Amino acid sequence: MYLVGEKLLATFLIVSLSLFTGFLPLLLAKKYDFSSIDSTQPLLMKKQKKNPKNVTLSFLLNLGGGVLLANCFCHWLPEVREGLEGIESFLPLAEVIMICGFFFISGLEEVLHHFLHPHRSAEERERQENYGTDGERSEDNHKEKEHQKTSAQVKAALRSGFVVLALSFHSMVEGFALGME
Repeated sequence: MYLVGEKLLATFLIVSLSLFTGFLPLLLAKKYDFSSIDSTQPLLMKKQKKNPKNVTLSFLLNLGGGVLLANCFCHWLPEVREGLEGIESFLPLAEVIMICGFFFISGLEEVLHHFLHPHRSAEERERQENYGTDGERSEDNHKEKEHQKTSAQVKAALRSGFVVLALSFHSMVEGFALGME
């Protein structure tokens, strides 16, 4: 009887905390308007580094990363070691599996960064920084601006799609873990 109550309490806590932390970015976005943060202009980002919305966003990202690292080293790694006790290997298998997962995610981020934020030549950077300073607004500049706007929309759609895919995969794995207990 106590076990059923504990499972129900744990399920309620997981659901309520997940909902709270899931809606927290929405609540903070209404207060701080994160949509106006433009990461494509590094000089502007450097000037607005101490802006409260940037500090809040940076704090939340660092807090999330710290929670994931602490969870990985304090909870997951000992459980993986325990699960792999019967397997004979000359390698520390749990650590190898963990580092392979780390490098997979890191490589995936680098590939996405390469396609979503390609490196530009010095001439392209200078042209973008000096856009519209000489008073000339030719049709080419207008077309280029429209192209940049379209590519930014595509990048935002890709980023949103990958976030939904990652969260769906994470929820599925979390559901499997909860169901197997």
